[in-house]
Amino acid sequence: MTRKTIIIAVIIVLGGLLAFYGFFSLGSGSVVYISDEAVLARDRGEHLLNRRRHTTDRTQRAELLTKAINEFNSALKLKSEFPVAYNMLGHCYMERGQWEDALKNLNKALELRPDYPAAFFNRGKIYQRMSLGKRDQAYLDRAIADYHKSLLSDLSVNFRGDLYKSLADAYHQKGDLGKSIEQLKTYLKRSPKANDATLIRRKIRGLTLMHKGKAPPLSAPLD
Repeated sequence: MTRKTIIIAVIIVLGGLLAFYGFFSLGSGSVVYISDEAVLARDRGEHLLNRRRHTTDRTQRAELLTKAINEFNSALKLKSEFPVAYNMLGHCYMERGQWEDALKNLNKALELRPDYPAAFFNRGKIYQRMSLGKRDQAYLDRAIADYHKSLLSDLSVNFRGDLYKSLADAYHQKGDLGKSIEQLKTYLKRSPKANDATLIRRKIRGLTLMHKGKAPPLSAPLD
């Protein structure tokens, strides 16, 4: 093997290692190594949650959620600084309605990765649910703030539509119909062919009627 061939081989190996470590970068200049076993446990947990989404049987859904929680906890035993596992565990507890446990794990995910958009989104959903039935809008304000923080990240692109709709619901809940309409219009401008586009247009029209006392037809262009 020539010297040139050896140098090229070393560069390829180093490039692969950098790509591997970069995948687990926290986005803040620091890099965290995640063991293969911890990643596999995380993957098993996500697989169980995907199975749960396609199951209608309530007993089976509960069993799959419990198994997913066990897998994410196993991942964290193997690697305590694993923000993705904390976020997914928070999501699981949110599905169970265990708000405090969910917040504890999401806060830990954000402590490890302060720019984690999925954790901001999940925490915002919890705050919004916790605000229901309360006159004090502190939780609702926290939810709105978290949704906006999530939107600031380029990494939220895959669930940005859900963010706009969640923000619209939060502003509606707060009584700010103008901002609710604004978020829904932004959603439609970014996803004009979304499956729920017609439903969202009807919602915009209904909110506009409530807000201004009149509304344009459904076919009218968005301003």
